[in-house]
Amino acid sequence: MPMKSTPANVVGLVAVVALPLFAGCAPSPNAIPTSAARDDLVRFGAPFTSVFRPDPESPYHLRNQEGQHLFILAKTAWHYFNAKDPQQVLQHARALGANVIRVALEGNLYFEELSIDAWPWSGTRKQPHFATFNEAYWTRVQDRIELAGRAGIGIDLVLYASLHLNEDAVPEQRLYWQRVLERLGRYSNILTWEIQNEYVANERFQDEVAAFFQQHDQHRRPIITSNGTRDVPTWPEKPWMGMAITHTCTGSTNSHPLGRWYLAVARNARTFGKPSFNNETGRETRHRNDDGVHRRKQAWLWSTAGGFWTWHSWDGCEGINDATYKAPGEDFMLPLATFFRSLPFWRLHPEHVAVQISDDRLIHAAQANVEREYVMTYVATLATNAQVQGAQLQYRLRDGRYHVTFRDPASGRVVDETDLEAKGIGTVDVLPIPTFRDDLVIELRRTKTAKVTEMPATH
Repeated sequence: MPMKSTPANVVGLVAVVALPLFAGCAPSPNAIPTSAARDDLVRFGAPFTSVFRPDPESPYHLRNQEGQHLFILAKTAWHYFNAKDPQQVLQHARALGANVIRVALEGNLYFEELSIDAWPWSGTRKQPHFATFNEAYWTRVQDRIELAGRAGIGIDLVLYASLHLNEDAVPEQRLYWQRVLERLGRYSNILTWEIQNEYVANERFQDEVAAFFQQHDQHRRPIITSNGTRDVPTWPEKPWMGMAITHTCTGSTNSHPLGRWYLAVARNARTFGKPSFNNETGRETRHRNDDGVHRRKQAWLWSTAGGFWTWHSWDGCEGINDATYKAPGEDFMLPLATFFRSLPFWRLHPEHVAVQISDDRLIHAAQANVEREYVMTYVATLATNAQVQGAQLQYRLRDGRYHVTFRDPASGRVVDETDLEAKGIGTVDVLPIPTFRDDLVIELRRTKTAKVTEMPATH
């Protein structure tokens, strides 16, 4: 249940009613959240007990006030605020393992199929009245943000999904930004302010939006925006961009290989000193991402490269009201999320030296902590349903004994275990990989240390 951070620890909707400014009343046109209003946060159970921000000590990850880190698996849910059954949308997200949904506050995406126009203002899209607001819609938005918070789901909130404005609109849009902060900025499960969906031709306008939210969001959430599918994140050099945002609206065909596209883009996105978040990926049919096993490999490679992934599918778009639909490969996401959340993932970094696999049939990515006491490797076949035997992992580890676990990514279950002795980083040893089909997770945990062997010619 949501909890307002008051001395009495008031619970539930009472916390909302207790603050008239945020309880559905029309806000003052000039009211801006200030540093004096520090106790307005509506909190929920884990993980959104407070707002997540980039962690200064682990800058590729997000941390809240309680020191908890967030492993993001997101799911598109564009019209969650207008869906016929919001509970069903949240249940589907939770079954997937998702803890964040990407939602449009403004947008008429898939209008031909859904006849839904998310319009926060008075008037209509053709005849807008930006000085006043659609109060019934804002009340419903707040109710559904709270519903998501109680379900343990955060929201990547897209401020402009269909509307493309330029800097001339800044004066009249400030009321909208102010309204967003007054009505929605008090919920701990608002993860990000995403200014625009896949549009960057209005850079000066977006700079103004970002400056406003940086100045007035007392909880200092990450501010982001997005472009279409590119091989580099959107404006990673801008100081206000709180995350390195990438889209890969591509498929599971040979035109976008696992290695030279998905893994390469993931590794590149992880180089900008910010959390790496792919918040829109290829969906089935429209993007030809129809091979569920291939989609599993995409997500595992991206996550092992140190980034966060989004499940993008028909039921998050025009099929949001279909309670029975299952996209190819969606059953594989929960084991992924469960695995990474079981690790101290914020202490792991992409690793290219400790373990290597030289095999033309395979692709791999690895993570390790700084001391290489824990190393995990994800290895996958390039082709779906391929079986591999006789593969080897070359390892260069600090002296000691290591326990090795082989895990099935599709289910998360352990399929084999063994132990090995490492003779120091100057020695490359070989670990036989059991026969497997499609992909495998290999974990090495040091169980006993030994005297460190120095590499030759270091004096």
